[in-house]
Amino acid sequence: MCWKYSITLSSFREIEPLNSTLERLSKLQIDSVEMYGEPDGVDVKSLLDLVSSYKVSISGITGMWRHPSVNQPSSRELITNDKQQLSQTLNYIRGCIILCELLGGSTFNICLFGDDSTLSMDTNHGRLTEEKKRRLISSTFEPLNRLSAFAEDRGVELLIEPLNRYSTPVCNTAKDAIFLIESTRSNKMGLLLDTFHMNIEEDSIEKTIIHSKSFLRQVHISDNNRKMPGFGHINFSAVIKSLKQIQFDKILCFEPFVPDCDYENDINYGINTIMELS
Repeated sequence: MCWKYSITLSSFREIEPLNSTLERLSKLQIDSVEMYGEPDGVDVKSLLDLVSSYKVSISGITGMWRHPSVNQPSSRELITNDKQQLSQTLNYIRGCIILCELLGGSTFNICLFGDDSTLSMDTNHGRLTEEKKRRLISSTFEPLNRLSAFAEDRGVELLIEPLNRYSTPVCNTAKDAIFLIESTRSNKMGLLLDTFHMNIEEDSIEKTIIHSKSFLRQVHISDNNRKMPGFGHINFSAVIKSLKQIQFDKILCFEPFVPDCDYENDINYGINTIMELS
């Protein structure tokens, strides 16, 4: 299959100015970028002019969960007993949805974090019982239904992204995320799978992709060490085979850890690794 490729700008945020990243990515085999979700710090017109000058489009917004901005110092948690905290988190999500619309993107990822007052867990292994997870996930149904309607009105699809247990113990697998998606009954809420997180949590990345066919809207691609594909041990041949099997036709988005400014060769190598398998 001939996929289009995107990459997360958050990967480069700490190492160089945004204009430098866009200029360099425009020379690589990248069709679009995911803008990081900090709506209070974005000059929309200037950013649109910038991406247009490099002929790169914006595919969506990457939520900066647990990475609050200076203007919003509190954590971003949907699972909390603190009404003010929840209100701030919902405002953050609405701001990202509006930013996505203004930038011409179509997706925004939701990750389920909870504050310490809601999590009674095995802290050594970062695990919750299935019953506890379902109860915590259920507490998000009502606000996510409202947010999904808000997003749909703006042409944006909310994507539930499971993270590994060391990030959050609440929503770790495709099964967890699909439970949420099915329970909210939203037509504009889908699943985002990330190969890095799946490598830790799923019994089989390939089987999970196949079983998620009806819900899967986006895939974040990185190796088990968070580097570009080909620098770790994930079997991307099997990953690509499973995506072909379900006729996945959405954008593949790379989300690597980029330690310094010397990254072009690694990015190209990773893209070529996937393209050769496609």
